[in-house]
Formats: sequence, C-alpha cells, structure tokens
Amino acid sequence: MSAKETIEIEALLRRAYGQYRVHKVSPATVLGLGAVKLSAPSGFAATMAILELGTRVDTSGAGAKMAGLQSMAAATPDDLLVVHDHVLALSDWLIEGAETAEPTVWRRHHLVANGWRVEKQADALWLVRPSGPAGEGRGHLSRLTDPHLAASVILHAANGSRPECRMAKRGRLSAAEEAEVRIERSLYAVWHAALGVLAAELDSVLAKHALLGPSAPAEPWLRRPLRDVPAGEAHSAA
Repeated sequence: MSAKETIEIEALLRRAYGQYRVHKVSPATVLGLGAVKLSAPSGFAATMAILELGTRVDTSGAGAKMAGLQSMAAATPDDLLVVHDHVLALSDWLIEGAETAEPTVWRRHHLVANGWRVEKQADALWLVRPSGPAGEGRGHLSRLTDPHLAASVILHAANGSRPECRMAKRGRLSAAEEAEVRIERSLYAVWHAALGVLAAELDSVLAKHALLGPSAPAEPWLRRPLRDVPAGEAHSAA
C-alpha cells in the first residue's frame, strides 16, 4: 500500500477545481441530464451506445461535449470526486447576524432539530424561533445570510484566491461601512471554518491524501501592514 500524500486543504481544493475542474464532471453533467435536450440530434441514449461500443465518435454539438466530459471524468482521481461531494454538502450553512459583532453559523438541519424554521422574504432570509408552548407564535426573528458556501469554496479554489476581507481601518466608520466590513469578515470566517471542516472530514475518507488544515489566517484583518509595525518589532520578527 502506497503512502498517502500529505497536502494542505487549500492546495487539494485548487487541484480539484483549478486543475481537474471536478465541478464540470459531476454525474448530472457527465450524463447530460442538465445540458442535453431530448430534441438534440445526438441524444443521450445514442451517445452512451457510441461510448460503450466504441464504433464511432460523434463530434456534433451535445454528443462531442458529453464524450469530452466522460473523458474528463475518467481521468479524474476518485479522491477528488469525494472532495466534491463534501464541498456540495456545505450548501446548507447559514450565518445568523452576519452584520453584527457576534455572528453565528448554523446548518439547516440543526435549525430544524431546534424546532426553528427559515423564512424567505423579498428582502432577506429570516430565522424564526417560534414562541408559545406549541410553537404557534412567530417569536423571535433574526436575519440570516446565505454565504453560498459551496459556490464560494469552488470559485476561490478554481481561481486560486480567497474571499475579500478589508484590513482594520483607522478612524471611525459609518454604521453602513461597519456593517459591510462585518459581513465581509463573516463570509471570510465561514469560508475558513469550512476549509477546517473539510480537512477534518476528508482526512479519514480519502484513499491517497492526508489532509492538513488551512494555511490561510483565520482573522487576516488583525494583521497590521508592515508600515504600521514599529522598527524594533519588525527586526525581531525577521
């Protein structure tokens, strides 16, 4: 049995989405369920028969695209497909009070287990904690933010980037600016937490990779630019 490759979670995600583009070879995409119309000249059944029999290659439109995706899927390491499944599961994360000083991250099934519900209104998502003995009352409402976490993780991995997060700013911020900064920090924090969760979950299930946690700082806004660091501190840190 070969030794596992030790790799940091961000590096593995970049490999999965930047190099192998596993989000392009999901089962639905490979099978043509979302991309190929029934009226297309090269239908799903015909293309699958061609792939199975190997008699000819359909280079027209949807058939060529599907065949290309099949080839990509065949070349994708199994571990990276497992990674993608775990990333998609991040879609149920929500942030309560993202614009406040103390945001809370929830998973939808935890909210349901607590007897709470999520209501979608025109302006926002709201967390409803019913009141009363039978939970009939509307109770307490809290604003929720959907970080679109699965999409965020995939996008930043594919681009080799991290969520934007402004450094601490000198001077007093307006209420609107302060809310914007807090939301940015909440989105970054939940992205960073998701990477930690992925590293912990995947480390025990991947066949060929041993995972390290994220190297990205947990709170980059606390870092001072070098120009703001006194000379003595800069030399001692070097």
